Amino acid sequence: MIDIYLAVDDEDITLGVFFTECSEDLIGYFNSIERKVIALNTRRLNKIAIEASLKDLNSFMFLAYSHEFDSELLVGGNLPYINIENSNLFSDSFFYSCSCNSSKILENSLIDSGCLSFIGYNNKFTIWDYNRLPFVECANYGIKLFYEGFNSLTIVLKMKEKYNYHIDNYKNDMFGAAILVSNSIALRHLGKNISIRDLVA
Repeated sequence: MIDIYLAVDDEDITLGVFFTECSEDLIGYFNSIERKVIALNTRRLNKIAIEASLKDLNSFMFLAYSHEFDSELLVGGNLPYINIENSNLFSDSFFYSCSCNSSKILENSLIDSGCLSFIGYNNKFTIWDYNRLPFVECANYGIKLFYEGFNSLTIVLKMKEKYNYHIDNYKNDMFGAAILVSNSIALRHLGKNISIRDLVA
């Protein structure tokens, strides 16, 4: 069985609560199918911990819920824990990033370093605190489908369908629906079209 790493900046001032809810949802899902998730929270998100965790792995899933700026994934919006300097650690991985403005610099470096498939957002990722549940469901939906056997291109399409479902049913709140539309448009895929079977050593 493959390793599943969940990096979540749960102490972030602006999005920590949302990242935590995403983490709890995913851990609950994987617990229900008796799969262990290795969670790296804010206090373990640094380059040393990332290297120690990943350096000996053959293939794995890496799920990141934090800010991104320029060419780095950041803790607290300012301390990098993943950038082009350690992108080689993600060889043979499936990488999902729930963050703003996924940079072509970092993501292309991941792919060039052997990351098999990357899914993220190429524009601002925003949530609406008035009703966070649809945002959590949309952010996590594709991860569950990937583990269940859907390939990476298909799960992007399925995620967009999930966004459309919530957009159509986001009652009495056009602003929240508009944010969901923006997130859906920003969702993109880089790299190979793979399934969970491609990660099994």
